[in-house]
Amino acid sequence: MKSRIIVSTSVCLFAIVSLLGSCSKYGGEWVAKIDSDTITIDELNTFYYAQQKSLYNLPKEKIDELAADPAQVAKNPTLNKQEFLEQLIRQRLVYKKAMSDGTGKDDEVEALMQMAEEAVVVGFYVREKFKNEIEPTAEEVENIYRQQGARFKGVPADQAEMYIKQQLQQQKLQIKIRDMVEALRDEKGIKKNTEFLKKEQHKAEKKTEAPAGK
Repeated sequence: MKSRIIVSTSVCLFAIVSLLGSCSKYGGEWVAKIDSDTITIDELNTFYYAQQKSLYNLPKEKIDELAADPAQVAKNPTLNKQEFLEQLIRQRLVYKKAMSDGTGKDDEVEALMQMAEEAVVVGFYVREKFKNEIEPTAEEVENIYRQQGARFKGVPADQAEMYIKQQLQQQKLQIKIRDMVEALRDEKGIKKNTEFLKKEQHKAEKKTEAPAGK
């Protein structure tokens, strides 16, 4: 569980890095300065809750409850706003250096940033669209707890409940996404140049073949 949260955190921070250079819309008192770049309290809170909500699929008040629980902070240190701010600072330092060295103009970086942006938009869209339809019932949570009771031995009941809810939400969300994608396929019509793709794949395979006689 801890490793999943850490990985997700890194991915989410990477995904929003393209926003770091254009934060003038955020007001409030400054909480950190890097040369002429200022991070305000409004900016910090916006980034903080956006990331935590993407991880836990919980409202702000529930995020605050998690942040007040030392056991949860131990699993995900960025629930602590000071640690989250420190991550933003570390990331921004390296980001600004990378951009000044011309990395932002690299085709692969641009492709990765575009994919990250699309992934963030899709993730936010489906969570908001289906948030009322994927909420587990108390009966569903209780059934899972009874079926997998041994798995949660020694785990506080509230933590086990939260974990089960997250798993059920994710399962339901995946079904909703699958159904939506299938409906969009039928509505929009999808065409793939299969023959061309086969030829390109064949070319790539030929390049990797060992020279004759070896």
